[in-house]
Amino acid sequence: MHFISNMLYGLTISFAMKIGEILVSDKELEAYAKEQINAVAYADDVHTCNHFRCSKCEQVVPVSLLISYSEACDDARPAQDFAGTVYGTCGKCGSTDSLFGIIRGSYLETEEEHPVCSCGSNSFFVCMCERYEGAQGLQGFFDEGVLVGKCSKCGSLRTFLFTD
Repeated sequence: MHFISNMLYGLTISFAMKIGEILVSDKELEAYAKEQINAVAYADDVHTCNHFRCSKCEQVVPVSLLISYSEACDDARPAQDFAGTVYGTCGKCGSTDSLFGIIRGSYLETEEEHPVCSCGSNSFFVCMCERYEGAQGLQGFFDEGVLVGKCSKCGSLRTFLFTD
């Protein structure tokens, strides 16, 4: 497991992902994620989509999410400028991983959400899509991202949060 952490302007962004492995891709989920951050309007930028994997099963599996919001996060849901931590519990083996986190200063995480689909399922395939500026901007600079999911029961697509 490779942990990535980036400190920029007092903001810590971290997420865990497997490096150098072939990931199962869900083109419908990726297209939805790119639509959510209007990727077509930023054709010169780089858009990466990463599907979350269970660290124990080493597979892309559906997870139930716990989204823990920091006091530094905006009040909109889905959050437009997320701060907090996202945890995923594997639907196959039951292990829980920290999937993604943004920490701003010393703000506490005071609100929690357990997303549930309209069909009643709490199990989602989860994808993070991020935009990095291309030739028209500060090349390689993170611009924004979105965390989306596809219900493992009915296939509905859902946006959980945006990062900026």
